[in-house]
Amino acid sequence: MSGFENLSERDRAVLRSIFDPTATIGDVVDDGDHFLDGEDADVNTEAKSLCIRGVQLAEAGKLEEALELLNRSIDIAPERAPGYNDRAQLYRLLKRDDDSLKDLERVLQLTQGKDGRTRALALCQRGVLLRKRGADDAARADFAEAAKLGSGFAKKQVVELNPYAALCNQMLSQVMRGEKDIKL
Repeated sequence: MSGFENLSERDRAVLRSIFDPTATIGDVVDDGDHFLDGEDADVNTEAKSLCIRGVQLAEAGKLEEALELLNRSIDIAPERAPGYNDRAQLYRLLKRDDDSLKDLERVLQLTQGKDGRTRALALCQRGVLLRKRGADDAARADFAEAAKLGSGFAKKQVVELNPYAALCNQMLSQVMRGEKDIKL
């Protein structure tokens, strides 16, 4: 990949999302996110440190080692929602979607009534898993809530899941290609 070393981290993330269809939500930096809170400020620093190291191991492809650290982090601070978010994402990489959904449910319990990044990320991850399972209505509801919390990714998903927007996009595509008979 010569010539890519001068790209910004955001540009590299966008390229990863294009070339890796299994990219997780955190892989793409989205300038459209606007979160107001300062979550995770007064957390157990050991638990947070274990999560950071676990994420680094996962990025290096050492998934089982990463899982050990994330499990330890959750054992130390079981009420810290971001730890479950990180582990849910790792479970997705391990293709353990049911385990991922359990962790995401825990995040949503812990963040009930809170407006913040952690809740929005959990809703986005769950929305992605629900879409994968064909539950578009439930996914749309998760993305709509995450969009209200400030997630740019979720806003794009809400538009993409809007059946009227899909129909408009199809019609516009046909017009741009110069098709005479627009198919609905």
